[in-house]
Amino acid sequence: MAQPEQVSYHGNPNLKPLAYQHDFTAEEISEYVKCQKDPKYFIENYVKIVTLDKGLQPFKLFDCQKGKVDLIMNERKVILMEGRQQGKTVTAAACILHYTIFQEDKTVAIMANKASAAREVLNRYQIMYENLPLWMQQGVRVWNKGDVELENNSKVLSAATTASAIRGKSVNWLYIDEAAIIPNNIADEFFTSVYPTISAGETTKILLTSTPLGYNHFWKFWNEAEKKQNGFEHMFIPYYEIPGRDEKWLEEQKGLLGEVKFNQEVMCEFLGSTNTLINATTIGRLSTKEPEYTNNGLDIYEAPQEGRYYAMACDTARGIGGDYSAFVVVDITAMPYKVVAKFRDNSIAPMLFPDVIGKVGRDYNNAFILVEVNDIGQQVVEILHQEVEYENILTTVTEQQRQYVSPGFGKATKLGVNTSKAVKRQGCFTFKSLLEEQKLLIFDEHIIHEISTFIEKANSYQADEGYHDDLVMCMVLFGWLSSQNFFKDMTDVNVREGLYGQQMGEIESSLTPYIRLDGQEPEFEVIGEDVWLLEDEYNPANLQQKLKNLINR
Repeated sequence: MAQPEQVSYHGNPNLKPLAYQHDFTAEEISEYVKCQKDPKYFIENYVKIVTLDKGLQPFKLFDCQKGKVDLIMNERKVILMEGRQQGKTVTAAACILHYTIFQEDKTVAIMANKASAAREVLNRYQIMYENLPLWMQQGVRVWNKGDVELENNSKVLSAATTASAIRGKSVNWLYIDEAAIIPNNIADEFFTSVYPTISAGETTKILLTSTPLGYNHFWKFWNEAEKKQNGFEHMFIPYYEIPGRDEKWLEEQKGLLGEVKFNQEVMCEFLGSTNTLINATTIGRLSTKEPEYTNNGLDIYEAPQEGRYYAMACDTARGIGGDYSAFVVVDITAMPYKVVAKFRDNSIAPMLFPDVIGKVGRDYNNAFILVEVNDIGQQVVEILHQEVEYENILTTVTEQQRQYVSPGFGKATKLGVNTSKAVKRQGCFTFKSLLEEQKLLIFDEHIIHEISTFIEKANSYQADEGYHDDLVMCMVLFGWLSSQNFFKDMTDVNVREGLYGQQMGEIESSLTPYIRLDGQEPEFEVIGEDVWLLEDEYNPANLQQKLKNLINR
């Protein structure tokens, strides 16, 4: 039998070295088999954890934790939502411990918002491992702060959630701790590049655990899991399933945390910022869905359909990595209006943005386009008009300090809209009304997230500290547009077309007094609801009035 000092890894007597030979007893073999078959038995009888009050202690699972272990070990894709200090991380670490000891050639990636947070989870795994009996352990090949490699070729690595963190690595199990904390821009890149590869496997596993933190990507995954849309099995463990958390504890936590943090961190409510433009009930009612098509910042939820009418609202950034250039496409054919596409990119140059706007606008049946022109947007709308030669750009007129959409060009008419205080105030009010009265449908996670952090500041509304409002400002512009008289004419197009179809004979007969002397009818052109004769000798004003009288009858 080897001496105790020889049974160590780099001087650590709690770790089995490579190639260490152990003569198993019959009891050890029985226990090993029992632990391999039953993760809960393994955890409760062999895993130790560090507690705040008592230090190193056996991990005795609560009933709710037993159900959690079963779910984690038996399902491929799991999302768990729990309050603070309910053992999310330590339970996940224990499950990973079982997975790597009793299976060969498995790689687990532990990831978190920061590399230090991921290493903390790995540290819990390592404490558990070091306190296993040597006969239960695998020999250790690599053991450091960032990763572990065992003799059975199973590995555990830790990293921050970046797209490059595990690129090129074959990961069998991806665990993301406190997934809600990851900033949206990082989460977008990570899940776009990493998630599809792992989720596509037949045996690969994904585990997301977190306490809620607003309407972000974690909320999206949870929301879709509840609707059985993304293949995730979900579990919520309320505070009262943890022993000792009674009404007295609840009141203490409420006093310590304050109402907002208490509702979020203990009650696990999805909350946005306080004093938001849109009320919490409405935000909570919103749900996301996956786009039908995604490419370079463009997400399409519903492809263009013949005979439908669309409006676009555009907000331009400088393309230097800060704010986003953005637009939304809204189906305005009938209520409820529906956001069918959105674009969001913080690197596109303003010179290129008009081409994207024009391409999408033409695809969506030559959509009416409203461009915000406070800053660099003026350049964008001019390129859109002059070089892209897009026709359906909405114009505005300012009279008596009031800005409104104009149907055509004139001396006082200009392309686009200046987002003045009055425009923003009206836009916010109308957008709020449309959304809260369920007259506007939104399925995009980025828009919903921005709505949840769009707050009142200095008698106006803007993004909360550290967040963006480019997409929600597009929605505000749409709100302002929908309050315009011209918008009502836009949305009445289908009605007007029906009237034309039904009364064409009557319209034609109304023109009979203007028959040429040679017996031929005069040439005319119908533009919208206006009739224009192509010769000066006929009076277009009279014909136009006749047509309007017929339509309005």
